[in-house]
Amino acid sequence: MNSRSLAFGLEAVQQGIRFHVILNAYWEALPFELPCGNGILDPWRRWIDTALEPPCEIVKWEEAPVVSGEVYQAGGRSVVVLLSGSVFRDADGNREP
Repeated sequence: MNSRSLAFGLEAVQQGIRFHVILNAYWEALPFELPCGNGILDPWRRWIDTALEPPCEIVKWEEAPVVSGEVYQAGGRSVVVLLSGSVFRDADGNREP
């Protein structure tokens, strides 16, 4: 069996940030189930998605939009990097927009 996709997670514990990386080498879009986040305070945010048109394909990580749902549709032959973590909380521990 051949696979043309890969997804994996990384965590920078001291910085309070998690990454979920999706590599889709298949020529069509594929759905990827997202790992459980840390609840409503730390949802996944889209930092990089090379299937999107400029300037949306890479945004400043601090401005990454929230991803809704439990599945992310990665475009064909694309790279996606999602972020999550306490780095997006304000001084009171509340989620920043």
